[in-house]
Amino acid sequence: MADDPLIPADDDSPVALEDLLATSGLAHEEVSELIQFGVFQLTGTGTAWFFHARTLTLARRAARLRDDFGLNVPGMALALTYLERIEALEARLRELECQLPR
Repeated sequence: MADDPLIPADDDSPVALEDLLATSGLAHEEVSELIQFGVFQLTGTGTAWFFHARTLTLARRAARLRDDFGLNVPGMALALTYLERIEALEARLRELECQLPR
């Protein structure tokens, strides 16, 4: 992922819409709908669309869900939301397991 020139080196760098589209394979309409569903967050102000670098990972995952499982945008939004929640819960579980006496 770091070898891709379209992907910023750090997670705080903004990513332009054009780079997100080129890197992920999503269509503009799909990105727009994922914003409406609250899956993607715009960053900055103005008329140009910019995203956090971590949105690239979400966008690639959305495209894979579309391509591998034939999901439409609402399905992608739901699956991405649940996958993120599962990952957060797994991280929390690992934290708690580390606190258990051995």
